[in-house]
Amino acid sequence: MANKKLEELTAQALMTLQEHVCDIESLNQWKKQMFYLINEIGEQKLSSTVPMNQHDSSLDPVDWSSARFVEHQMLNSCMNYIQHVRDRPVWPSMPNDVRAAIEDESLPENGQSLSAVCNDVLSYVLPYGRGNVHPRFWGWVSGEGTLGGVLADMIAATMNMNTCAYTNSAAFVERTVIEWMRQIFGFPKGTSGGLLVSETSIATVISMATARQRALANVREYGLTERPKLIVYASTEVQICVKKALELLGIGSKSMHLIPADDSFRIKIDHLKTAIQSDRDRGFVPFV
Repeated sequence: MANKKLEELTAQALMTLQEHVCDIESLNQWKKQMFYLINEIGEQKLSSTVPMNQHDSSLDPVDWSSARFVEHQMLNSCMNYIQHVRDRPVWPSMPNDVRAAIEDESLPENGQSLSAVCNDVLSYVLPYGRGNVHPRFWGWVSGEGTLGGVLADMIAATMNMNTCAYTNSAAFVERTVIEWMRQIFGFPKGTSGGLLVSETSIATVISMATARQRALANVREYGLTERPKLIVYASTEVQICVKKALELLGIGSKSMHLIPADDSFRIKIDHLKTAIQSDRDRGFVPFV
């Protein structure tokens, strides 16, 4: 049975090799098909020659050569995605059948091969992103995908480090980058520090928590009960992550006083001074 399927896959691969490719879209489809067929052929050969140890708890692949091939193919696909981003629409529309294939996927009772999972990603996931990697994506403030980012994530996933210990390379890299930022912004040496976090929203939460600790001593131990009301000031152009940070930290979004902005979208300083003085007269504590 296995030999018959192997013969069918080999014949299909030979036919695919002879197909005519006329443009980038057909080339990408051809590459995905060949990627699938080659990996299926490889797995059929492995399954017939290498016995699976059901009691082996190792996460290592059965065959490193086949695994390396899959990894290289996915890296090439990611590089092609970035290289040819200008050839695709900014906002790719997901067909209903693709959406249904994702949403209606049942819970798998058995694991799948790495190549099968990667093939599904290439077919159902990679072509239908949010569009923010496109150079003409101007809808929201979102980062763009870069080749350096691909490699950085690959290296980070390979080492899978955190910075809890101070004797590994990740900790030293973080400290060095933070020192560079201190120099760029002209912060005082010896009393400045920081953290590298995943995004602006998380950075806002951490910054708010730091300011809350400074304004209310021992707030981490005793909480906000029977403590002075903290007030945040922001212009009417403020990003929503500030509101969410206040809600997550238990301060409450009603503690944010919005100040009008001028025609250049700058906060009106005279209005800000008036609001701060008014809140202090009421016993509130301005802290951000």
